[in-house]
Amino acid sequence: MRKLLGPVLLGALAVTTPAPAQNVPPSRGGGWRLGLTIGTSTFNGAAAGQDEAGAALVFRPYRPTMVGLGLTYERDRARLALLAKYGQPGLGFRGVQDPGDAAGLLIVVENAFHLASLTASAGTRIATLRGGPALRSSIGLTLERWSAPGTPTRTLLGPQAGLALEFALTGRLRASLEGELGFTPGSPFQAEDLPEGFRLRSTWRRTLQAGVSLRL
Repeated sequence: MRKLLGPVLLGALAVTTPAPAQNVPPSRGGGWRLGLTIGTSTFNGAAAGQDEAGAALVFRPYRPTMVGLGLTYERDRARLALLAKYGQPGLGFRGVQDPGDAAGLLIVVENAFHLASLTASAGTRIATLRGGPALRSSIGLTLERWSAPGTPTRTLLGPQAGLALEFALTGRLRASLEGELGFTPGSPFQAEDLPEGFRLRSTWRRTLQAGVSLRL
């Protein structure tokens, strides 16, 4: 009996005793990454006025498709990023057709502007699932350059924040889906280009974009 108890106790100890800690190799997800993004932006603010009846009228940039090229550096949970984007926003005018029309009339002139932007941001990984997607937040500054035929170029600077969900596709390739919220205290319009009675306003920007990045 004693001869049997020895091997049984040794086996039980081997199962229940935690294995000694081992050296885990560092994550290979860090370092430099080169990425491409595509998305669309929605603007609020920019310029507002009223018609003779006192109904609100709004001019704003209209939903450009923005294509971007970015470079990021990651270490542990932190990230620094530089992203350049380009698009051609339309010019949207929203008014009212009659007092009972809550949605109002929307008129859009396509590709009215050229918009180039450069964003510098810092972020961190705030949550991750084992072997699954990672949730990242970011905050930064965006420099925008607005131009249109026959009008002076407007340069605007403002903060932005973002939240992204990232998925590993291969060992080096990663996909992401990101939402951004940006603000500029100025307007992309020139006061002299607006109809009489309109005033410039600060501009909010909401962006939804998808991207892929490659570890270099």
